[in-house]
Amino acid sequence: MTGSTVDTGDPVAELARRFDGGVADVDELVTALEAAGIDDRAAARRYGLPSVFALGEAVLTRLDRPPARVPRPRPYLWAAVRRSALLLTPVACALAAAGELARVGWAVPALAAVLGWAAARGGAYATAGVPLVAAGCALVPAGTDRWQAVAVGLTGYALVAGLGAGLRWAVPAWLAAGLLLTGVWDRVEALPVAAGLMLAGAVLVRAHAPVTGVAAALCQGAVAVLVWRAAPDAAVLASGVPLLVFLVRWHEARAATAADAHDGVGAFHREVRDLGTVTVGALVPPLVAGVALGAAAYRLPYGLSGHPGARGLVLAGAAVLLLGGVLALTALLVARGRRVVAALVAAGPLGALAAGGAPLPATVAALAVTYLVGLVLTAHTVFDPERY
Repeated sequence: MTGSTVDTGDPVAELARRFDGGVADVDELVTALEAAGIDDRAAARRYGLPSVFALGEAVLTRLDRPPARVPRPRPYLWAAVRRSALLLTPVACALAAAGELARVGWAVPALAAVLGWAAARGGAYATAGVPLVAAGCALVPAGTDRWQAVAVGLTGYALVAGLGAGLRWAVPAWLAAGLLLTGVWDRVEALPVAAGLMLAGAVLVRAHAPVTGVAAALCQGAVAVLVWRAAPDAAVLASGVPLLVFLVRWHEARAATAADAHDGVGAFHREVRDLGTVTVGALVPPLVAGVALGAAAYRLPYGLSGHPGARGLVLAGAAVLLLGGVLALTALLVARGRRVVAALVAAGPLGALAAGGAPLPATVAALAVTYLVGLVLTAHTVFDPERY
């Protein structure tokens, strides 16, 4: 004991007396508190503090010992840039190999995208999915070059699955796509090699496959394919989807330190309320814009109403906006531990498949309804302090 004077009139001061002289810094004290059975819930109920870390800081303050560090939000900007670039890699390569995709039919890249989206969750899925994609490529329509179908399918699968790797593994894919799009090079065979490098990076970076979240990932891939099939000419518009990655990364960075950055439950609740307000508020404009575009597609000005592709282009823009919002909602729900709800939200737009009629209007309507329901569920989640 060091003999520090503490006031024993409150529970925090009693903890200060108990641990006086036995800890060197806040990290050691938090470890000791958790070993004594005090978790975040106990810290809030017994001591009126939002987390064990905040309780440890309060105890050190009673001991006239300043905290070793002040929690700050994690940097997220560069991580968001990297993730956005990775998400855009398959789009760039798909544009570069548009001719090959047209010859093998839509089923091959669709199967590759759905399986690859789930494979991005871990290296084991990336390895196990290869024979499945190859088997699916064998079912392409008669008269199609089967080897070309296999090459295209495996390329798409590896590109999407390779999102689990670092950005450096995507550099060859971007170079190959850029050379093909600019006409400097005409050897599309370079794309499978670049995709293989991304897949190898995913297997090396992630040696195991987490089970949680795979259902949501499969549904996300299926919805992305649904939008692509309904609006194949809107591939360039998909570049706006990763912009919502910045919102998700920002939310995760703030949420990671929300409980530790405040000394009282009241301040913590205000932080959660402010964080939820900004998060939900940022997701409202894409919903409004998507619904407005969907309605405007049927009330085009006279000069555009006669153009055969005008309505489809406007509906494609609405679909891409709404798709980005649904994917962001899914990611936020997963981040807050609502994986089952996230899977249901991700699967919602697939109801357009049972609607019949024109696929693009049905897809836009299904995305809009799912977006609205998902936004309500996400708001209920991000405003709940128990989720942090």
